[in-house]
Amino acid sequence: MRPDEFDLPNEFSRYEKFIQEDFENFHPVFLKYQDMGFSFFQSIVYASDDLANTISVPEISKINYTQLTMIGYFLLSQYKKVLTFPIPEDNFEAMFFRFKSAQYVGEKDIVSALLANTIALLVELKKNEPQLHKNFSIILSIEIASMNSDVLSIQKYSKEFKSMILNTVLIKEYPLLALQVVSDLAYREFRTGDEAYSGWLEIYKELAEALNMDTKRLDCYTMLGGLYRFKGYLEEASEYYSKAIVMAENIGNKEFIASLIANMADLEQTRGNLEKAFLLCHEALKDPEISKSKPSIYINLSEVLIKQEKYTEALNYLEKALQLTSQKSPIVNLLYGFALTKIPGKNNFNEGIKYLQKGRFLSEQSKNQRWLTTCHYYQGRVYLDTYDLSAAIESFEKCYKLAILSEFQYIVLSQLYLAEAYLHRYKISQSETDLSESERYLANVISICQEQELPILAEVLYISGQLLVALNELVDAEFVFMQAKELAEENNNHQLVNRCSSSVEKIQTNQIEKPMVIINEITDIINDLAKNSYIKKTKKMPQIYFLNIFTHEGKYVYSYYFNRLFTINDVLISGLISAIRTMSSEVFGSGLRGIDFEGKRLLVESFGKFCGILACDRDSFNARTKLYNFVQRFNQKFENSYENINEAEILAKIQKEADFMIDIIFEKPEKSIIPPQ
Repeated sequence: MRPDEFDLPNEFSRYEKFIQEDFENFHPVFLKYQDMGFSFFQSIVYASDDLANTISVPEISKINYTQLTMIGYFLLSQYKKVLTFPIPEDNFEAMFFRFKSAQYVGEKDIVSALLANTIALLVELKKNEPQLHKNFSIILSIEIASMNSDVLSIQKYSKEFKSMILNTVLIKEYPLLALQVVSDLAYREFRTGDEAYSGWLEIYKELAEALNMDTKRLDCYTMLGGLYRFKGYLEEASEYYSKAIVMAENIGNKEFIASLIANMADLEQTRGNLEKAFLLCHEALKDPEISKSKPSIYINLSEVLIKQEKYTEALNYLEKALQLTSQKSPIVNLLYGFALTKIPGKNNFNEGIKYLQKGRFLSEQSKNQRWLTTCHYYQGRVYLDTYDLSAAIESFEKCYKLAILSEFQYIVLSQLYLAEAYLHRYKISQSETDLSESERYLANVISICQEQELPILAEVLYISGQLLVALNELVDAEFVFMQAKELAEENNNHQLVNRCSSSVEKIQTNQIEKPMVIINEITDIINDLAKNSYIKKTKKMPQIYFLNIFTHEGKYVYSYYFNRLFTINDVLISGLISAIRTMSSEVFGSGLRGIDFEGKRLLVESFGKFCGILACDRDSFNARTKLYNFVQRFNQKFENSYENINEAEILAKIQKEADFMIDIIFEKPEKSIIPPQ
């Protein structure tokens, strides 16, 4: 093989000329590792490691092999190995990757020393290369802010870096360094859902593809798999994870392979395949070399066991995860706290509450919407177990509001438990209002089940029918029971078919059971349904006509027509305002709701100081999710202008910026962000 035929991975592009010049020494060592069965990527790194420590190799070559090896080990997630290599103190990129490795393994003394050396390097660099100094200074500032958990500074410097990343000099001369920083910011967007990091994952995806770096595509595909998983699209998530596993195997990154197996296990337990998830996790734990991915595997195992109500076994795995995460993982604390409350004994319950509170604090500190969603869900479960119904309702409502943009299965679960909580409250209050609230949440779940084709639709229809019986709405109840029976027959659910037939017969013969008996049956079924996992299956949208935004007081501030042939006249606007004012307390409460108006289904969502109305031809969870996302962003942008909302200048600004948000949220056009070459 000729030197120019050797296809060095783009991650090592800076060393391509050097490898070609030293090919006679490099290639035989490389072939030795290839023959031993190591991947192409691993063989390059291990061969470079050998040559970096070979006495006969010239000193300048040793320096190059050392840097190549150190960065190679970083990309293989072998961070402890990175720290064994000396580094030239005039090379920012090499120092950066060693600095990151020291952070990953928790070597505080090395981190401090490298930080001091890097700052000294920047001082010297400022004299000779001011532009590079500026670029590197912003990168280091992000790292220092991250070390200090200074969220505001991270956001500030990330904005500066975003403008800087479009500078082709940085991408051309230091592509791996630039992509690593983008990776860290994309991870923040993925894990926190924070608006301040919006767009980084898309930038990362485009750069990783454009720069053809497999280690970064592996990282990116893993994040995209996670993003689709949290949105509830498990098929897309599985596709990205599968792509990532192939790349991880090609590269030879065992840490990533174990992590991806844990992610696939998470998909399986979300699908309800608990035994398969359990086996996958144990398969990943067999490799003695993995360490960084162990906590996520233990978390997956504990989640499976919690669903199986094996709380003591779950605690054993969570204790291992706590030991590996310095007890600062929000999700580990939340799961540990919830499992502990399920173990008999007052001390266990009180201790479990402490862990739940710590998990909530850590979640709030990180601004991670998904962890906060999980937090409110498990807190609601504990409050429901202890019959603190008002607190349970509050927690599940908070869970829903966060889940609508971050975790699909909790949307279904929170509303099932809200229906149950109101049923329990009815036992005390005997107020039909509580029954009506329960019925409303079940109606929301029915709407979602219909659109997303969830297999529990028949069961939810049945308990909704039972609730209508309790409300003495017998004609509607009989119709719902017949729907449930038809679906149950299609699914060969003979037990449910018999239940529906029995309920219809009782209505027709006026042998209605007492409300409390009905409520106990509904509660049992809801508890069974809550043990299942729920998957979002479709993105399909209804026909959308228009969107309106109102203030809390009912002032009209913005409108958008999706169908240009459809216009809103003054009479319709007046009617909408009147409807908003009439149901103001309900609109600015919680839960899904809508209004039938002028032959349209008006979906209604509120956030902060504003309320949004989206006119559709039918109810739709997907459309409602987009509406909620829009109103949330609208409030973030314009709440500071609320007092002067009717001024012409502000209204013009709202129209322009809100129209742009419509494009992003409802249409999502593809926009290239790769800088010109």
